[in-house]
Parts: sequence; structure tokens; C-alpha cells
Amino acid sequence: MGLSILLIDDNPDDRALVERQLKLDLDDPRVLHAGTAEAFAHMLDHEEFDVAITDYQLRWSDGITVLHELKRRFPERPVIMFTGSGSEEVAVAAMKDGLDDYVTKTVKHYPRVPFTVRACVERAQQRKRLEEAHVRETVARARLEITLEAAGMGSWQVDLRNEQISYSDALGPMFGHAPGFVHAGVHDWAEAIHPDDRPAVLSAWDDAVRGIRPYRVEFRVLGADGVTRWIASTAKVLHDEAGAAILVVGSARDITSEVAIQDDLKRQRAELQEAERQKTEFLAILAHELRNPLAASGYSVAMLRRSAPPPQMAKAVDVIERQTAHMGKLLDDLLDVSRITRNRIELDLKPTDLRAIIDIAYENARPALEAKRHRTIQTVAGEPLVVNGDEVRLTQVIGNLLHNAAKFTPPGGEIAIRAWHDDGNAVLEIADNGVGIEAARLGGVFDMFAQGHTKMHGGEPGLGVGLAVVRSLVELHGGSVSASSAGAGLGTRVRVTLPLAEATQGSTPAADPLSSPGLHPSEIVLADDNVDAADLLSELLRAEGYQVHTAYDGQAAYDLAEQRRPAILLLDIGMPRLNGYEVAHRVREHAWGETMSIIAVTGWGENQHAQSAGPGFDARLVKPVDFGQLLDVLERARTVPRALT
Repeated sequence: MGLSILLIDDNPDDRALVERQLKLDLDDPRVLHAGTAEAFAHMLDHEEFDVAITDYQLRWSDGITVLHELKRRFPERPVIMFTGSGSEEVAVAAMKDGLDDYVTKTVKHYPRVPFTVRACVERAQQRKRLEEAHVRETVARARLEITLEAAGMGSWQVDLRNEQISYSDALGPMFGHAPGFVHAGVHDWAEAIHPDDRPAVLSAWDDAVRGIRPYRVEFRVLGADGVTRWIASTAKVLHDEAGAAILVVGSARDITSEVAIQDDLKRQRAELQEAERQKTEFLAILAHELRNPLAASGYSVAMLRRSAPPPQMAKAVDVIERQTAHMGKLLDDLLDVSRITRNRIELDLKPTDLRAIIDIAYENARPALEAKRHRTIQTVAGEPLVVNGDEVRLTQVIGNLLHNAAKFTPPGGEIAIRAWHDDGNAVLEIADNGVGIEAARLGGVFDMFAQGHTKMHGGEPGLGVGLAVVRSLVELHGGSVSASSAGAGLGTRVRVTLPLAEATQGSTPAADPLSSPGLHPSEIVLADDNVDAADLLSELLRAEGYQVHTAYDGQAAYDLAEQRRPAILLLDIGMPRLNGYEVAHRVREHAWGETMSIIAVTGWGENQHAQSAGPGFDARLVKPVDFGQLLDVLERARTVPRALT
């Protein structure tokens, strides 16, 4: 069924004409008649209608009164006045009171009535739809505001055509203002952003407006109340039919407390990581430091196993006792956990010749070097390298570097130990021809847990703490350490620089009582600045029947050679005061030294450093010396002087 139309007119003929016209032009309309006051009242109370058509001049009322009653009862239903007795003034007054349309009652205007009805109904329906949409929008906006408020968020929008800004009440306090505050424009809003964050935020704004990427930023604002706050904001850009950006709608949230919580969590995480790092470093240092004193004790045990006579046994016991005390000192130092965790390792600083430290460290690392058949070359300054250092810690530093070089150098490799003076510093360098370090890793080799895995070259993963320990201890001595490498497979060079202290001149050990000059076939002058190694080897040779005179530096060795005129001179190369080359050269300058057998006992490997196998020397033995091989060489030197090959 079509529209229901209420006709209010006391003239039945007029109502009939209107009904006829409505049925001609409308789809199956339902027409209700109200010709009397009673009928009008009945219709209002009992009938439903979509639109009302009323005459102005009625016997029982007038059109204005009817209009008022209809609008009072049914304010949304359209009312049309169709009359021939009205006037322009009546029409204007009625329109002001809510009349929807006015048609003059003439013969030619009857056809207009259906079209006016249809137009008024459509306008009413459109008004209803708009009102319903407005209600829905209002409810949605209210719900959104409640949700945003509960989440601590506010909404905003910017009309790009005129830069007009609108904020919800929650936005003002985010900028240090009262609720309801709105910036005058985009420029004023930008001025409130922290200067350090402003370029990034404005760049994100421009990209969003141009459609490059969504607007999603976090930034600080300088509040009008003097408080700096963090704000997280997102937005969507709306475009017109031509694709031009016209409106930006977004939300903002105060995340100041969240940022503070994140910063606090980061701080706590960093503190926990630092505590874990210090604990791990402590355990690593403990593990490394306890290994070194065992080597010298091991040599002494070897002597005891040879059923040494009481004097040699006493010497071995002395070494074990000294190394045990050394280990006890390590435990005393390392087990003070509080000092380690506070990075307060205490050093026992005293003037120390770095050359002696190198020898001790080498002896400690020798098993690792020997196990992989490495050739070791030593080039150490002839004059003292006295530094103000802790002997135990510096031994640990050099030992770690040697173990590291041995570990990451393929079997049969070459490791060079060099030490020299350089502008008020003692410089130690340990170079290998091992697996090297990639350029990307070179900057982090001294970090804790930095580790190269080289199983293909016989290496083991390990903990990766050796170089980190080296750096810590060197820096505690006021020095520095660096590493260089030409790349993977091209070896590594580690350099340690320590400030020199005023060197102390050691006294020369007293020589054995002099006897008449001349060559004595069983007499040997043995020189090595590693006191333990020199004494132990001397005792072993005496047990084999040799008369041994021991010196602990090059000058003392030369003096003994001149005084004793032994058949054999066993020379370490890297010694203080005079090195082995210098001693051999001076001995050969004298007639009494021309037939003396001079044997180099050196850390340089085969085919290394021609001086130890060329003029002045009759043979070269590489540390660690095999005692049986040494006895063979000495026997040949004693029976066939200067005929060694």
C-alpha cells in the first residue's frame, strides 16, 4: 500500500477532487477524510498517516490552529496547506510555524498536490535519516570519547584547507594547558614539540599528507606548564574526490609514564647484565690465573722422578714451594669477590724487567706451544725493559697472549715475541701466522666472550675471555693494547704498550772460584736470565758429570767465559746487559775463544734468525730443549770441539 494521506477540509467536493488527483498520480494511496472537528480528533487519536493536507478556512477552526495541533502531536509529519481563502501573509506565518508547503486551491493547481505530497514526504524521510545519522554519530562520538578518555587518549583533526585545528578536551593537558585548549594552527603546534624531535615529526607529517607513509610518531612536547611530556600520535589523512588531502584525523596519548618505566627497565637490565659480566669475568680470570704456576712445578716434578740427589731434590722442592706460594697469592687476589665486582683489583706494583716476565710466561705457555709444534721466535731488547708492574698480572697478560696465539695458529705455525723501547714505553708484540681476524670482528676482539671458533685448524671454542682479561690488566697498569690483522688466514699481531719505570741494575751473580785458565772439556758456562730454568738445567748437567758455572745475564756469561775458559758455552739469546749474539761475538774476538764450542739455546725456530746458526755459533737448540738431545750435542762438543753440525 502507498502513502496514507489525511485530508482536512469541510467541503466534501474539494476533498473528493483532491483524492481523485492523488490516486491518479500516486501509487495506491490511502486517503483519510476529516471534515468535522470530531472526525479530525478521531483521526489524530486512532489513525496513522504519513502527510496531512489542510484547508485554511474551516467552519469549525482555521488552518493555523490545525497546523499547531498536528505539529504538537506529530512534529515530524509534513503538513501542506491547500486553500483558496488564504493570503501571502497567512502562508508566511504558517511556514514560520512549521508548515512544509503551501498550494493555492485553484483548478489548475490540483495536479500539483500529488507532487507536493511526494516532495514533502521525501524531505521528511531525508530529515529523519539525517537525524538518525546524527544520533548515531553523536552516540559513536560519545562512545569514542569515553574509550579515549579511559585509555588516556585524545582525538584531534586538522582541516588542511584552512589549517583549522580541533581537539578533544584531553589534548589540552598533554600540552600543559587546560581542557579545551586548541593551538591556533599547525605552526603553533609544531613550536610546542621538543626541538630535538621536531624535524622527525614534521617529516612524518609531510610524508603522511603526501601519502608516502602513515602518520605514526612518538615525540616530546615542551608543556606550557614547564613539564616535558612524551606523546604517541597516529592519524589518517582523508582526501576529496580529486585525491587532494583535505583533512587529517588522529589520536594522541600521553606515554610519559610508559617511557619512564621503559627507561627504568633498561637501567635495571643494564645493571643486571653488568653484574653478570663482572661475575663471569671473575670466574674467567680465576680459571686463567690458576693455570700458569703449574709449569715450573711440573719441571721440578720431572727432576724428582729422575731420583735426583739431595741437592737437586732441594732445588726442585724450592721451585715447587715458590710456585705454590705464587698460586696462593693468586687465590688470595682472585677470591676477593667484592673487589672484582667493583673493578678494584689491587696490583702489587714494583719495578720489574719485562724481559724476565716474558721468559716466565713463555715457560708457562711452552706446553701449549709444544703440543702444536709451533716455532717460536724471540727478539727482545738487550737493555732492561723495566716497568712498574705486578709480576703475576703481567705474566698472566703475556701468557694469555701466547696461549691465544698458540690456539688460533694451525699446527707447525710460527709465533714471534718481540719487545723493545719506544719513546718512554716498553712495547711487547706477539705475532702469529694463524687464522687471523676478519675486519668486521677486529674492533671487538678485546670484548668479553669475543671468540673465534676454528675447529678446522685445531682450535677449541673456549670462553672467549683471554683478550678481555688482557685489556683489563694492561689498562690497570696504565698501558694500552691493540690488535691488527690483514684478514682471515693472514695471522694476528697484538701489541701491548706499558710506560717504562726507572730501571734497576741487577747485581751479577758470583762466579765459581777461578781455576787456571784453559779449556776444560767437561766445563760449561751456562747463561739464561730465567733463574729457575738456569738453575734446574745446571743441576741436571752436574748430575751428568759436567762442571757447570751459571750466569743470569750476558755480561756475567762473558766474564765467566773469560775467566774460566770452558770448553762449551751454552747461551740463551734474549738476556739483559748483553744478549747471546753479543756474548758470542766478543768471545770469538779472543784467541782463547776461537776453539770454544758455543751453543745457542734459543726460542727461535728452525731457519729463523741466521745469527744463532751462523758465524760465532756452533749449534742451535730450540727451547724447550730435549735433555737427551742436549746431552748428545754436549758430548760431541766435548770430544770434537768446534766440529758440530
